[in-house]
Amino acid sequence: MCLARARTGPAVPACPEVRDDVNDPDTADRLALRRLVDSYASGVDHRDVAGVTGLFTAEGELVAQFHRGEDGIPVVRSGHDDITGALEEGLRRYVATTHVVGGQVVDVDGDKARGETTCLAHHVYERAGERRLLVMAIRYHDDFVRAGGAWRFARRDLHLDWRDDRRLDAS
Repeated sequence: MCLARARTGPAVPACPEVRDDVNDPDTADRLALRRLVDSYASGVDHRDVAGVTGLFTAEGELVAQFHRGEDGIPVVRSGHDDITGALEEGLRRYVATTHVVGGQVVDVDGDKARGETTCLAHHVYERAGERRLLVMAIRYHDDFVRAGGAWRFARRDLHLDWRDDRRLDAS
């Protein structure tokens, strides 16, 4: 529960306005945007590269802020062909992945939206004959556009908050 003021002690910041009107047009957009990010995670986990790529606009961008080029600039993949290649290459090294999508906050403005989504991305891989688990806390910063009645990613920036890499016990 969000309280504007603690009963004892210092005041805490006021809570943002929260609406729960299911008839609000904004609600349908927010649900569609949540479905979009969930579809991205599910598609990656099922290795549906074509399906994930189709969630982006034709000129969409996938930006890995935690992978930098030789010049220190984040790696940017633009357009369906480039995004497809990046996903195929990136997923090839993993035996399995599981993306657990957390909270999402979005601001909708007509046919455009911006948002942030958190995710715990679990990656199983093998190194030197040992099965390992890489868990990454990812914060996606997204720009969305609605085209032809459907929401798509115009730009998806992946930011790494933290990572944990350990031997995976076979239990």
